[in-house]
Amino acid sequence: MVKAIDKYWLFGVRAHQDDTLLDALGRGGGKRRCGSRITPAEGAFMLGVPNMIMVTGDNAEPVPFTHDAYQYCESFRPLKRVMWSSCGSSGWRNGNEEAFICDISHKYDNICGAYLDDFFTRFGSKPQEHTDELLACIQDIRAKLSAAARPMPVYVTAYMHGMKDIAKSVMDLVDGLVFWTWQSKELPLLPERFQQAEEACPKHKKLLGIYMYDFTTREAVDMELMKFQCEYGLELLKAGRVEGLVFEANSVMGIGLPTEEYLREWIAQTRDVEVP
Repeated sequence: MVKAIDKYWLFGVRAHQDDTLLDALGRGGGKRRCGSRITPAEGAFMLGVPNMIMVTGDNAEPVPFTHDAYQYCESFRPLKRVMWSSCGSSGWRNGNEEAFICDISHKYDNICGAYLDDFFTRFGSKPQEHTDELLACIQDIRAKLSAAARPMPVYVTAYMHGMKDIAKSVMDLVDGLVFWTWQSKELPLLPERFQQAEEACPKHKKLLGIYMYDFTTREAVDMELMKFQCEYGLELLKAGRVEGLVFEANSVMGIGLPTEEYLREWIAQTRDVEVP
């Protein structure tokens, strides 16, 4: 048995990435939110979590092989495990992500995998019509990752509402899935949807993504729903049905969200829970 904290991850992005989406506090003339200057490493420190999924944003920032990218890796030295995105927010790819992941795997012992965020959205609203392209792209990614210092498992973002649109042959090429409920109002459907995902992908490693902020409503996740998804995630973790929980993201931290305050306290309270 290990402790729950060992299986908690932060979904990290560059500071200020989501500032334009943090503008809905006090609608009707009230005070507007400021952006978040919290970096990924700071976010992990603030929450007290030891693992990071670093996801690049639009224009692939931080761009692979730049000083910024290497400095992020330096800031992650104290962390236990770090996945770096091979596909970034909105499906953005620069083209040299795998070469960079292989490079940093030789420099940093905690680099442990590649992450495909919003990968399926690269192929439009009907990815099932682009199965051959998806297969070719993932096969190419996996081939390039073979030059890494150690095996680099490939994880992919899987939105709970869109799982049925992805061909099984495509899903079989990835090692792990990180499940997200994009609209927080649909969180009550999570147990049913997760069970369906388990049945569809029984051999995959699975992590559950937990939002503090609903980007569709531009509001903090309702507190009761926040509590529900955290407690359900811990239930899945204790049952061995997921490998970990992923908290999103440093880009909405430090701005006064009640869900962040709750999450900090919840992590502190559950960190020593024994899990498989």
